[in-house]
Order: sequence, then structure tokens, then C-alpha cells
Amino acid sequence: MNNFATLLILTEIFLLASCGQLDEARSTYTAVATSARAAKNMGAALAAAEKNRAVRTERGDTASLNYKDLQRYLPGSIAGFMPVGEPKGESVNMSGISYSSCEQTYKKGDQHLKVQLIDYNGANALYAGATAMMSAGFSQENDEELMRGCDLGIANVKGWETLQKKEHKASVALGVGDRFFVAVESDGQNDTDFVKQVARDIDLNALAKL
Repeated sequence: MNNFATLLILTEIFLLASCGQLDEARSTYTAVATSARAAKNMGAALAAAEKNRAVRTERGDTASLNYKDLQRYLPGSIAGFMPVGEPKGESVNMSGISYSSCEQTYKKGDQHLKVQLIDYNGANALYAGATAMMSAGFSQENDEELMRGCDLGIANVKGWETLQKKEHKASVALGVGDRFFVAVESDGQNDTDFVKQVARDIDLNALAKL
């Protein structure tokens, strides 16, 4: 396993552990660290991402969108879910690292939906950590949950889907254009079909072309 792949694995484990998901972090390490194919896939994804970032840097595109501009890509009412309040967002700059984020919550009856967008154009290492597992070819399923990579059939978009079976919570996380992180999560779900459809309704093509 090369150093780049090892770094991505450790970054992912750190992110999981920092969120209190120690069991998931351990299983992630066991499954991914022993897979040469996963290391190869992750290394190839990293190389492609670096190439795309080099193109953006060459044309002077090294800053993240302002969070207000990013909010324009959030959906309005969707599939009967209505926005709850105004969207939240912020732009962060510190020590040469910059990123922007926004999110909106929605409600339909007793069901909740949340959509989050993050522009990591000025924080490439953070993007690599957030999307590392999407290219690993890793999957896991048991009576509690399902976790696996997913393909929405959209160019320059890779994904990761999760279903908490007993809690009926579904989520999908996407890496878009080697720059944007998109997350959709909802309760009251028996599969991940709905959250993936919500993700498709976001203008991912437009984000991937930025």
C-alpha cells in the first residue's frame, strides 16, 4: 500500500473516530488496510483529483465560493419536503486553508431531511479525507446497517451510501468535481433510494463543472 493511500485511510479513520464512531473506524481500518485493490483505487482517485486541482490552479481558481453563492445550489421544496427556516452557512479562512459550507433542513409531516454542501476548493486535504472511502470499493452490511460506495451515473461524481436499518435513517455523501462535498440524509427511510434521488435533483453537473 503506497503512502498516499495509507494517509487517506488514516484520515478517514481519524474523521470517524473524532465523531465517536470507534467501531466503524476499527472495521474501516480492518477492511481497507488489508485490501490492495482498495489502495490502488484510492491512489488512482487521488492522482485524478490532483490533476483536476492543478488545472484549476493554473487558471487561478484556488478560492472557495462564498457561502451565499453556495446556498444557491440548495434545493427549495423537494418531494413534498418544505424548508424549515433559512439556510445556514459560513466561509472559513485560516492559515492558508479556506472552505465554505451551507445546509438546509426540510420537513414533511414527521419526516426530516437535511442537505449540506461544502466547497473544499481551498482545502484539498480536507476534501481527500472526506471522500477517501468513496473510491475504495469497500462495502459492509449487517442487521444494523449498510455501507457501500454508490454511482449516481453522473460524470465526475462519486458517492457513499449508508442505511441505518433499525433507525430507518438513510444518507448519501458525494464527492463532486474533486472539489465539492454533498451530503443528503433523511429519516423514515427503508432504503437509500430517496436520498439518492434528492441528490440527483441538486445541480451536480453545474457544481462538477466549476
